[in-house]
Amino acid sequence: MKITPHIFLVLLLAFSFAGANDYLHIADSCYAARALRANGDKADAKNARIMKENYRKAMEDSTVLEQATEGYVKTLYFCFRFVQFDEKKRQLHLDTLMDASKSAYEKFPKNKEIAHVYASTLSMWGSERNVFSSLKEGIAGKVRDVATAAEDWQILGRAHFVLPYVPLILSWPDEKLADKYLTMALEKNRKDIYNYYFLADLRYDQSRYDDAVELIVQGLDAGVRPGYILEDKRARWHLKELWKKIDYKHRDKLSPKHLEDGENIRKAIEALRKANQKKK
Repeated sequence: MKITPHIFLVLLLAFSFAGANDYLHIADSCYAARALRANGDKADAKNARIMKENYRKAMEDSTVLEQATEGYVKTLYFCFRFVQFDEKKRQLHLDTLMDASKSAYEKFPKNKEIAHVYASTLSMWGSERNVFSSLKEGIAGKVRDVATAAEDWQILGRAHFVLPYVPLILSWPDEKLADKYLTMALEKNRKDIYNYYFLADLRYDQSRYDDAVELIVQGLDAGVRPGYILEDKRARWHLKELWKKIDYKHRDKLSPKHLEDGENIRKAIEALRKANQKKK
């Protein structure tokens, strides 16, 4: 395997830690550098392979099993979202992520990072299949139960918002609870840009367009966290797409302040587009 200079430096730093699980240090270091050499919103596949290989090796050491397992499922989740793969193998990749996150959750049910990946994967896995079959199999209920146990308000709120109310099959989704939990998620973590997006999307559904734009502005102002470059860039893209929808369909319902905010967003999008064109 050919290793890029950036990743090689990371590996050298990882090996400098004495008396610890070297595989875990290598994998953690590569995970921290997962946005290096990204092409657009697609991560470097070589770095991803190094992460997965070393987390698997680290899992053979019982003294770091939980940390290595957490890193492994987070890596699989990251790879599914950000590493390019043949779309014909999408279901295979998702099934692998599903099996790994389920197994990890069964071993470490109190690990909130693992629970988050498992609940997120359950949601994706269920939506990729026949929706009503997934509902009948109780996938939605599992998402709710895992998120509730882990106090993962983001996923719990999103579940209450996007899942359909189906009498006798799925009667628990409640928009009031979606509002409650998504608000709690934002209050708990204002650095996660998806918390702004999910609550703004709910406000849009509630026809509260000014409130949605206010959340979009706050989310964009939060910037991009150094350790979550690809994740936050994608969340920012979602925020901008939601603003475009509001601006196109409901511009006449916005207050003067949020019309001005919208113009600032438009200018920022145009400036970024021109900057990207110059790079080509």
